[in-house]
Amino acid sequence: MVPEMSTTFDAQRAAAINHDLDIRTLPGTSRKRIFKNLGRELLKASRNHIRQQKTITGEKIKKRKYGRGKVLKKMGKTIKFFANAKNVRLTWPNRMVSRLAYRHQFGIPEVFNASRMLSIHGKPDYEQPASRKQAKALLNAGFRVSTGDTFKSGANKGKAKKKKPSQKYITENMSMGQAALVIRKLNKVENPPKRWTVKVPARPFLGVPGADASELLSNEIVRERERRSRAPL
Repeated sequence: MVPEMSTTFDAQRAAAINHDLDIRTLPGTSRKRIFKNLGRELLKASRNHIRQQKTITGEKIKKRKYGRGKVLKKMGKTIKFFANAKNVRLTWPNRMVSRLAYRHQFGIPEVFNASRMLSIHGKPDYEQPASRKQAKALLNAGFRVSTGDTFKSGANKGKAKKKKPSQKYITENMSMGQAALVIRKLNKVENPPKRWTVKVPARPFLGVPGADASELLSNEIVRERERRSRAPL
């Protein structure tokens, strides 16, 4: 079972970061305010990483294998933080999303089988038009269609001339079932695997580096002490 993704900052870690600004000497209301403000900053930083498609260290997040859309986009909308007087925790209320985030954060591969794919996507309608993903797979496998003409001379005399079709042609003229059969034939797949592993590249986006976390936390502690010093006795 893949763990759920979360990142936590607590009073003990805060004290280790900066002994001169020991958060544990502050009352509970102040500690909760500090962790709540810190949670907002960590949440903002994590969402910015997704928006900018960069890791917590500023490197480009590895793109998806198929398609051109941004990765992790939907995850940024559902991250939450939960703060109290002891800590602040960033995570996802949905456990499935949290586990998926863990895979992306650390690059954990995922194992699939036919029954799991059926539970995720449902039973496919093989009469539906071939998908663009299938069209791309067909072209990569060397799929060609007849031009309607034949060679008039040479070693190929009498044989049909063929050309590379467009993805649009495939999606408009082939069904999902036909495309699947041709892909298997072109790739010479006689016995499809019952289980297969999908590699997930590491895309660390949640939280901030240790030095930045130290600075954020120290700043919040200083602000809280200043706020308390201005408050009436």
